[in-house]
Amino acid sequence: MYKKAVLVNEYGDEFIGWTTEEFKPTTGELIFNTAMTGFVEILSDPSYTNQLITFTSSHVGNYGMSQTDFESNEPKIEGAIANSFTYNPSSWRSEKSITDWLNEYEIPFSGGFDVRAITTHLRDSGSGMFAFGTDANTEDLKQLLINARNIIGDNSALNAGLGKSKFHKTKGKIGILDLGAKSSIVKVLESKNFDTVLINPSTDAEEILSLELSGLLLSNGPGDPRSLTSVIENVKKLIGNLPIFGICLGHQILGLACGLIVTKLDFGHHGSNHPVKIEGLKKAIITSQNHGFTVESFEKPIKHKKFGAINAYATNLNDGSNEGISLWESNAYSVQFHPESGPGTTDGLEIFNPFLNMIGEKHAS
Repeated sequence: MYKKAVLVNEYGDEFIGWTTEEFKPTTGELIFNTAMTGFVEILSDPSYTNQLITFTSSHVGNYGMSQTDFESNEPKIEGAIANSFTYNPSSWRSEKSITDWLNEYEIPFSGGFDVRAITTHLRDSGSGMFAFGTDANTEDLKQLLINARNIIGDNSALNAGLGKSKFHKTKGKIGILDLGAKSSIVKVLESKNFDTVLINPSTDAEEILSLELSGLLLSNGPGDPRSLTSVIENVKKLIGNLPIFGICLGHQILGLACGLIVTKLDFGHHGSNHPVKIEGLKKAIITSQNHGFTVESFEKPIKHKKFGAINAYATNLNDGSNEGISLWESNAYSVQFHPESGPGTTDGLEIFNPFLNMIGEKHAS
């Protein structure tokens, strides 16, 4: 028997879907994702912590779920909204349906929504906190938002990863400051024959330097980068002392550590088809993105008294926002998009090369 599923925000903006599921009401920042595939990767990406995902694709889960596609050990979202979910997938790779997988972890989901209306609303009004429930009184759902963890000031990245504080045999390895690192990032580095070690973001700069790492990758992750003050301070101390590469949240952390400004985007970039222009390349690359904050754009290089010249070398061709900064004098750079391509095209994989080259040079010196 179908029941009403409700999405509502504090202002009374409301969307209705229909479901046969029973789930506990939840809250999160309502966003939309334009990817046509890669649902398992998206649902298991720690960067989506404290978010309700609206999929713009007409059907979600046609090919089911395979652990091969996991970006973490379980679904990380607060809830999933779609036009329809497939309960009986058809693929030789499928181990179970996405719906069974979400139910296993008690993640709320519902089809029957007008996802175009939701997407239009978010584009016009911006993303924001919503409550999500079934057959619930709208006022009761709105009450949940009073004590909800808002995306502004959210420091979920401090606990989003699997990085531990105890280390063994780290010399020469690539350290990954684990703010919610995706498995596909680790796989890219391992495919290049590099060993990695996950580092808890609470680890201070002095201990990180004592590990004798060959380089440090600042990972993706959820929440508001501006709330991660201790991480930002540690990165300030690390710049110039070892090769650094930042991805997504890691890009924003590197920017903040350099004194750049980070602001909230109206509705963020979530999908696998965002065109980016890289300085020096004749054609745009198509990238996978998932972020709600951005390093403010700047045109001319900024001279930092300690780190040297800071350049903006990548630009989003949809809205002109910043997609990458470089501090080559300090052996550091970053990208706002996801070069590991999980999901998405492989256009961005070469963005790893400067980092790997810097590590090679460090070993040779």
